[in-house]
Amino acid sequence: MDKKVVLITGGSRGIGRELARQYLELNHIVYIVARNKEKLEASSKELDESGKLLKAIAGDVSDPTFCKGVIDQIIEEQNRLDILINNAGMAMRGLFKDTKVEVFEKLININYLGATYLTHYAIEHLIANKGSVIFISTIAAIHGLAKVGGYGASKAPLSILSESIRAEISSKILHVGTIYVGLTENDQDKVVYSSDGSLITLDKRKNSHTQKDVALAIIKAVNKRKKRVVLTPLGKLAALFYRYFPRLADFIINNVVAKSSLYADSKLK
Repeated sequence: MDKKVVLITGGSRGIGRELARQYLELNHIVYIVARNKEKLEASSKELDESGKLLKAIAGDVSDPTFCKGVIDQIIEEQNRLDILINNAGMAMRGLFKDTKVEVFEKLININYLGATYLTHYAIEHLIANKGSVIFISTIAAIHGLAKVGGYGASKAPLSILSESIRAEISSKILHVGTIYVGLTENDQDKVVYSSDGSLITLDKRKNSHTQKDVALAIIKAVNKRKKRVVLTPLGKLAALFYRYFPRLADFIINNVVAKSSLYADSKLK
């Protein structure tokens, strides 16, 4: 690709950080956004100590004023924006009946509204360059799973949003893609919300993809302007079952997945 200006949210860790690394290796100009200023600065130094290609902006994407400011800054400094990857997100573990309503609100604000705000302020600039906007979702948003209902429900609207934008704007001038991520390698210090809103660490588990695997798949989806990508073998199989064998899928989810260690209670932080 020609040199692009890329904005990645949730860029201080995990998939977002790896995406930034891969785009920098392709010699693009990359902006990363995250809430934790210390981790953001540490990742920025790790990825591009000179600061020539990487810019870090600390703030909360659930704040629409901050989102507008991010886009305004990029346009002022670069006079263009080519790729927006809405990667920032927060997960949870807990039964629906035990989960406090404040947790649902936080998940919606981060996972759905944060992506909506940034896309809203960026869309005219992306259209001007026939660019791409990517929404990072989860296989838990394709079909409900036990103990992650709030998480899946907060990501599911991204599918409708992306389809609606595609219905309004030709794919020839704006690429809109949704990536459904499956079991992926996490940072050791990754935390999620518990049902009471406290932060807990995830137990170690066997993952299907590394962060680099996912980052490269996302970049490939941008390059090929794909509308929908489901990642990991388990995710692809699950999507197939949900579509063609719904009753069998429900049986497996209710009697096998829900009782497995996959969504077992995590350790308190």
